[in-house]
Amino acid sequence: MLKGIDISNHQSSIDLSKVACDFVIIKATEGKSYVSPSCDKQFQQALNLGKKSGIYHFTNNSDNTAEQEAEWFITNTRGYIGKAIPILDWEDNVVSDVAWALKWLQLVEEAYGCKPLIYMSESVANSYDWSSVANANYGLWVAKYRDNNIDYNYDMSSAGNKPAVKCWKFYAMWQWTSVGRLDGYSGNLDCNEFYGDTSAWDKYIGNEIPDLEENNTTPVVTPPVQSSTIAYTVRSGDTLSEIAQKYGTTVNEIASLNNISNPNIIYVGQYLLIPTTSNAQVSTSTTYTVKSGDTLSGIANMFGTTYQKLAEINGIADPNKIYPGQILKINGTSSSTTYTVKSGDTLSEIAQKYNTTVDNLVSKNGIKDKNRIYPGQVLKI
Repeated sequence: MLKGIDISNHQSSIDLSKVACDFVIIKATEGKSYVSPSCDKQFQQALNLGKKSGIYHFTNNSDNTAEQEAEWFITNTRGYIGKAIPILDWEDNVVSDVAWALKWLQLVEEAYGCKPLIYMSESVANSYDWSSVANANYGLWVAKYRDNNIDYNYDMSSAGNKPAVKCWKFYAMWQWTSVGRLDGYSGNLDCNEFYGDTSAWDKYIGNEIPDLEENNTTPVVTPPVQSSTIAYTVRSGDTLSEIAQKYGTTVNEIASLNNISNPNIIYVGQYLLIPTTSNAQVSTSTTYTVKSGDTLSGIANMFGTTYQKLAEINGIADPNKIYPGQILKINGTSSSTTYTVKSGDTLSEIAQKYNTTVDNLVSKNGIKDKNRIYPGQVLKI
C-alpha cells in the first residue's frame, strides 16, 4: 500500500523533497485550452526524486467534446508517456455523461498505450451506470471524505468508512481527505491511499492490470441483479425497516446488497445502496427541506442528481455545510459563461463584474485559496 498526494498549480510552491509521499499525481490540463503552469516543474521534481507519478486532466465536458479534450491532454503530455499513469478527473457539471468519459479514456489509451484511471466521488460512482467503463478495465480512483477536519501525516484514524462502489470489483485508490497536512508544506493537501506496491503502479503504466491488496475488495458492494439502485445516507432516527418501506423494498434486500450482518444496527452517516423496484419512487419535488443528519450528496442521490448541481443552483459555497431547515431547490438552470483571468484581476472584482459572489466562484471552480488566481485561468461564472 502506498501513501501519496495529488497537486495542481494551487500547490505551485511545494517542494516535494521536503514532503513524505510515495507517489504524486499532478494536474496537467483542463478543458481544451488550459495547461497548469506548475505541471512540468512538479513532474520533473517527482521524477528526479524517484516518486511514482500520475498526471490528470480536469474535464469541462459540459462545454467540449471528448475528442477535443483528449487531443488537448495528449498534445500537452506526450513527454510523460511511459512515465506516469494518465487520469481523467470527472467532476464537471454533467457527471452523468458516461459515454463522454468512456470515449476520452479510449482515445487516451490509444495514445498512451495503457489504460487511464478515472477519478470521481463515491456518490457519482453510484449514481450512474459505469459498467461500460468498469468492464473495459479502466480503474477507479474514488473520493470520499468523512469531514473537513485537518488530518496530519496520513493519520487515517478519523477517515471514516471506506468507499463502497457498485460497478467496479475493486478500486485502485482512495482520496480520503482534502485537508491533509504533511510536514514540509504549510497548506492543505489531498491525501490518498493506493492499494498496491510500486510494481503495481508500474503495471498500470505498462498496460497490465495489477493484483491489488485484498483489503480493498471488502468494502466494495457488488449488487445482485436489480433494475437499478439509488443511494441513501442514514439519518438520525432511521431504521432499516422504515427505509425499506419508504423505497418499496425489504430489509433483507437492503441488508444483502450492503453486506449488513445485523439489520438492527445502522449508524448516522452510513452509506446504503437501495434496490429500486416497480414500487420504488424517486421524488420529483422541486424543493427539499434539510433535516438533521442530511448531507448534500445524500439529498442529491434521493432526487437523481449530483451534489455539485445542487450546490450550484442553490449558491452553496461549501457542499459540506448545510443546516436543518434550509430549503434547497432541486431543479434549476445555470449559466455556462466563462471568464479568462487577466493580470491584476482579483476574485472579488470578477464577482462584482458578473453580479455574483466570491464564494460562488470558489465553489464552481474548485478554488482552494480565493486569494490565488492566475492569468489565463478560465473561470466558470
